[in-house]
Amino acid sequence: MSKLYVFTFLACAAVLLAGAQAQNEPPPPNPIMREVSPGVYEVGQLRLDQNARAVTFPGILNMNIGNLEYLLVTNLGATHESLLETDVTPSDLHFAMLLLGAKGSGDQNGEIPPGQIDAKYLKTAPKLKGDDISITVNWKEDGVDKTAPVEDWIINTTTKKAADRGPWTYNGSMFNNGHFLAQIEGAHAALVTYPAALINNPRKGNDNDQIWIVNTKAVPAVNTPVEIVITLLPADPKTKTPAR
Repeated sequence: MSKLYVFTFLACAAVLLAGAQAQNEPPPPNPIMREVSPGVYEVGQLRLDQNARAVTFPGILNMNIGNLEYLLVTNLGATHESLLETDVTPSDLHFAMLLLGAKGSGDQNGEIPPGQIDAKYLKTAPKLKGDDISITVNWKEDGVDKTAPVEDWIINTTTKKAADRGPWTYNGSMFNNGHFLAQIEGAHAALVTYPAALINNPRKGNDNDQIWIVNTKAVPAVNTPVEIVITLLPADPKTKTPAR
């Protein structure tokens, strides 16, 4: 039995288990996966590196000015208030993160967020749990390779500084009546607490939809192609079980 077969089987089992937790309904179909070099796999449009514990995929700079509620969405998501956009589906990204060993909150049947997120909900929304990840963006500017933590592209207007550098929370979204909400909403990553997104912002102010804006001085032009790198960080051994 090949290493790739075992690897894929375990990942599929993980996804199916998540679906089983959601009223025994099947999750979205798994993407095609192939090994391109030892420990490196292509999963749809994503590239998964087991050794680096990282997933890399393409996107674009969606906004270079204005208020933000999301960090990353698909074209089905709230593109009018998201910094980045990608064609990669949330189900593909979730599949890849499960392959890396991410577990999310494990609460696939949590409280479903309301259709309209408002200040009252944000003030009482439960604190989301999950795996620590880092998010980096790579791009070219005048032919020169550039890289930055994605926090540098966001301003917190209460501090008038870039968002604090540090981990994001991979909570893994949730299911409702057998539907994977991140897929339905096109929601990869939220700046303002949104349990349906795969990834959420753990920083102070994540309950306020008025304070996050694009760092216009730091970002490239709208529609600039970017490479998004999500890295699964080691768990704090004092508080968490290390990812496997």
